Amino acid sequence: MPTYSHSQLSTYETCPHQYRLAYIDKIEVETESIEAFMGSRVHDTLEKLYRDLKVTKLNTLEELLAFYQQIWEKNWNDLIQIIRKDCSAEDYRRLGEKCIIEYYNRYYPFDQGKTLGLEEYVYFPLEEEKGYWIRGFIDRVTLVDSSILEIHDYKTSNRLPSQEEVESDRQLALYQMGVGGKWQGIEEIRLIWHYLTFDMEIHSSRTPEQLEQLRQKTLELIQRIEADRQFLPKEGPLCDWCDYQGFCPKRKHLIAVGNLPPNEYLKEEGVALVNQYVEMKERKRLLNEEVDTELTKIEKALYAYAQIEEIESVFGSDHVAKIKIEMREKYPLKNDPSRKMLDELIKKAGKWMEVSDLNPWMLARIIGRRGWPPSLVNKVKEFCSIEESRSITITKLKERE
Repeated sequence: MPTYSHSQLSTYETCPHQYRLAYIDKIEVETESIEAFMGSRVHDTLEKLYRDLKVTKLNTLEELLAFYQQIWEKNWNDLIQIIRKDCSAEDYRRLGEKCIIEYYNRYYPFDQGKTLGLEEYVYFPLEEEKGYWIRGFIDRVTLVDSSILEIHDYKTSNRLPSQEEVESDRQLALYQMGVGGKWQGIEEIRLIWHYLTFDMEIHSSRTPEQLEQLRQKTLELIQRIEADRQFLPKEGPLCDWCDYQGFCPKRKHLIAVGNLPPNEYLKEEGVALVNQYVEMKERKRLLNEEVDTELTKIEKALYAYAQIEEIESVFGSDHVAKIKIEMREKYPLKNDPSRKMLDELIKKAGKWMEVSDLNPWMLARIIGRRGWPPSLVNKVKEFCSIEESRSITITKLKERE
């Protein structure tokens, strides 16, 4: 039966192509971002804290930090990627350490409730008739005052969401659906996010109506996934952190040439072609600017020549330039502040339909026919301005026999 997780659904929303690579093609990648590595080590450390508490062992902060350092060194490998070049592995290690220290100091002696589960697995039907199921792992489940269930989740991201974003978060709400009815006597379920890098705790809750809305939205997302036949890549701010860049048509060339030495990089066919293309486009742009400048100069000279000689056609060897210089009446357009006043004037005179919703060209044409009363024409012309219109039309001369 089709089974989905929150992370799986989020992957599709972030990039359908990444979803296909990870969950359909099931391509395994060896790389891992330093952010994900650090987050896993912090999770492991907090899990140890509460797992040992279940057997009445309260670790000191020094013991937890020693454990964190130990698992950091044990799991570290050369495939861990640091995208932000201004930060080192040690910077991230210290950040994780800071998260643990602040969490420890905030919640010591950790008597806020009874821990019922750590990395608690949930698996429940989202839609039994269609056979859709949801699975996931809850960081920690706590019982408070025998009737309040808390679902805790640890986040080590460097972004703090707004309360509105938390209220619409899908992950913990799905977990609430998964634990509903699992323990007897529960009257309230609280959703709690621990944003460790900010030393902040954010609370939320869901009503039965909100959970039903979530169920429907999640079903719609699943149906959209199953109807997708293309799984097109979608670029976004998280692309640099994607483990599948080497398989992505939008990124794999970047990855392929990224580690080449400078001399090999510049000779790589794709890099060379793009560089040549950009160079030619720039040369074309500069040439166009130069040509446009010269054309403007010649046009001005032609207009001046035609006016001085009082002619409308200037002949070259094979072409004739027909010069047209006229003064046109210009009426305000719709975005002009005076347009509304002109509209009202025409409407009151009963002439609105004659000017096609006050089309400026039609208005000038009708006034030119002199069919309107002079008093109305004079009032309308108060809104008129005069502008010069110039044009040059080039026509090829017929060959002489």
